[in-house]
Amino acid sequence: MITAGMLGVLAGAALWMDRVFLFQFMVSRPVIMGPLIGLVMGDPRVGIMVGASLELLWLNSPPVGAYLPHDESFCTAVAVPVAIAACRGMDPAAASGFAILLSLPTAMAGRILDTRLRTMNEGLIPPGTEAGERDVSMALGKAVLRAFLLALTAILLCVAVISAAAVFLGALLPDIVVKALKLMPFACVVVGLAALVSREMPRKLHAGLFAVGMVLVILLAWMW
Repeated sequence: MITAGMLGVLAGAALWMDRVFLFQFMVSRPVIMGPLIGLVMGDPRVGIMVGASLELLWLNSPPVGAYLPHDESFCTAVAVPVAIAACRGMDPAAASGFAILLSLPTAMAGRILDTRLRTMNEGLIPPGTEAGERDVSMALGKAVLRAFLLALTAILLCVAVISAAAVFLGALLPDIVVKALKLMPFACVVVGLAALVSREMPRKLHAGLFAVGMVLVILLAWMW
C-alpha cells in the first residue's frame, strides 16, 4: 500500500506540472489526471470517480489569463491517493466522497504553491542582465526541477496527513454518515452544474436555485 501511495504521489506531482510549468497537454485536468493516478495505484475506478467529480465541481472556474482559481489539479493529486487509502474501511463510493470532502482545502494550498513558484521564478535571471541562450536554458531547467520537487513534497505531506485522518476517522463514522458520503460525488456534479447555469443569473435567483438543489439532495438521500 505504501509503494502504491508513493507511486500515486509521484504521478500526481508529474501530472500537476502540466497545469502551468510543462507542455500543457491538459493531462492535469481532474477528469484525466484522476484515472491516470488511479491506474498507477491499481484502482482506476476510484480515480475516475474522484477525477470526474472534481472536474465538474470546477466547471465555472477555468484558469483564463492571469486569473488563478483554486488548484483543482493539486486537489486531485491528493484526493485520489486518499480515496484509495480510505477504501480499506469503506466502499469505493463513500471513500471517494470522504476523500473529496477532506481534500478540498488542498486546492487553496495548490494555488499558494503556484503563486509562490511564480514569484520565485522572477529572480532566476537578475533584471538588467543580458542572458544568453545557455543561461535561459539553465534557468528554465532550474525552475522546472524546483517546481516538481516542491509539488512532490507538498502533495506527499498532504496525502500522508489526510490519508491517516481518513483511515482513522473512517472507522469511527456512523453508518448514516458513510451513507451520506456516497452522495458527495453527485453533489460535486450538482454544485458544478449549478454554478455554470447560475453564472448569468441575477443574485436573487441563487437562493432559489440553492433551495431546489437541497430539496433534490434530501429526496435522493431519502430514496437511497
